[in-house]
Amino acid sequence: MNRLVPFLGGIVVSALLPQAAQAQLSSIPQQFTSSTVVLTNGDTLRGSLVLHTELDLLLITMADHTVRTVPALAVRTFAVRGEIMHFDQLPPQYRGSLAFTPVRKRLRRYELQRARPFLVYPWNHDRDQAPATAPAFFERLNGGPVILLRRQQLVRRSLSWSDAALMGGGGYATQAAGPMYYYTDVRELMYLGTPQGTIVALRRPKRDLLAYFPREAEQLEEYARLHNLDYGNSGHLARLVDYANSLQQATASAQ
Repeated sequence: MNRLVPFLGGIVVSALLPQAAQAQLSSIPQQFTSSTVVLTNGDTLRGSLVLHTELDLLLITMADHTVRTVPALAVRTFAVRGEIMHFDQLPPQYRGSLAFTPVRKRLRRYELQRARPFLVYPWNHDRDQAPATAPAFFERLNGGPVILLRRQQLVRRSLSWSDAALMGGGGYATQAAGPMYYYTDVRELMYLGTPQGTIVALRRPKRDLLAYFPREAEQLEEYARLHNLDYGNSGHLARLVDYANSLQQATASAQ
């Protein structure tokens, strides 16, 4: 049976992972209260789930309390629900403050109870000259046939009591040696999943999206302007990709 150990204040990692691999982790795993995982061999697993995006690894707690460790190579698709949000370690007057909480973390609060589907694509880890790819998890954000994909990483940031972010722009030197506080930031990488089963990185979402849809680019820009859509917002970007798909389908039907 796989054994779990505490990690970063309540988050867990598998004790079976090599110590060198654990030491290299720079992001916090995400925990979900329920999941359905379809494996490449046709089996289906259900239970609470820990997603290690950085390792492309799932830890699934089954009904009998055993834990299955499943790499992306063995997964066809999965869906999760009920992300467990961990509280930041902040001074009392800042706890629960939306003004301090990073924007992407505030957006995550609206995703806690909805089902979130994930797909597996071959990925070169954004190394353009890399000759090889490996299976990796991507969250599906729209319908298709071109799919907007997202990879989220939770990153622990530290702040001292004298940090300007806590002191409203001016720290107090006398408190420079005070306690350290922590909050969770969210790093997002966006991609397009093509009908051919490959992915296209959206490093600069507006530029790269319009480049992928050159015939629809002018209409996409007008649609974004009319509806006040932000290319840096994953929800807005999903609407733009859906609109581009509809334009392509309308063109194909007219031919």
